[in-house]
Amino acid sequence: MNELTYIRILSEEDADIPELLRIYHQPRIAHFISIGDNYFQYVTGTESVYFYKVYDSENLIGAIHLEKCKDILYMDILILPEFQKKGLATRVIRDIQNDIFALGYKRIEISIDEKNTRSIKLFENAGFVFMARDDELLSYVYEKD
Repeated sequence: MNELTYIRILSEEDADIPELLRIYHQPRIAHFISIGDNYFQYVTGTESVYFYKVYDSENLIGAIHLEKCKDILYMDILILPEFQKKGLATRVIRDIQNDIFALGYKRIEISIDEKNTRSIKLFENAGFVFMARDDELLSYVYEKD
């Protein structure tokens, strides 16, 4: 199994942004993760926000959005549909839990649409615990040892 590679987007001029926008606007993805028109301006211009493209070998397989606020890390993860059900999301989550980006968090919080049962199962299997419900979003938390 190949190591995953993470490349941070640091500029709105990143060559992969048009492809990422196309991906994020696909209905089956936009239903669970929506981004606005100024999204990449926000992630490249905000000090505590980190957006990484995820590669397996040379294939772009997904992306992660991380935001750090004090000791809490807020996270979104996207694995492209054609790469799902291969254990890649589990590997990405494990890398984040192992703090490979050296962000020094104590807790990870995520929100998942209650209809996204696959993501709920994925994060529960990764040690995240249900914390609260806000309308259709379920909040999960992972406490670092």
